Amino acid sequence: MKTGIIGLPQVGKTSLFRILTKAHLSDSARANRARLTLAWQKVPDDRLDRLAALYNPKKLTHTSVEYVDVGAIGQEALKDSAYAAHLRNVDALAHVVRVFDDPSCRMRGKSIR
Repeated sequence: MKTGIIGLPQVGKTSLFRILTKAHLSDSARANRARLTLAWQKVPDDRLDRLAALYNPKKLTHTSVEYVDVGAIGQEALKDSAYAAHLRNVDALAHVVRVFDDPSCRMRGKSIR
């Protein structure tokens, strides 16, 4: 399964990506938000482990989720056909929403929430 992480700038998309994938992003990857960041994470399942211990199969394959850290949604990004193509290539979208007050992100006197 391929999950795209989307949201407005500075809401925590990359932080969520790093938490889910345990990925360590370099400074160049953080600076270049135009390109996608991909990582895979295996999904632990105790039921599968118990069945494997019971039946002792030759091969045991846990499912994995591919996470895609898509750049921030903005007017420029929505006009870019490559951005839309990235969104079409995922199976699910995780929309990260800001739930904290950030004084540096004020628009016309109102806080973005």
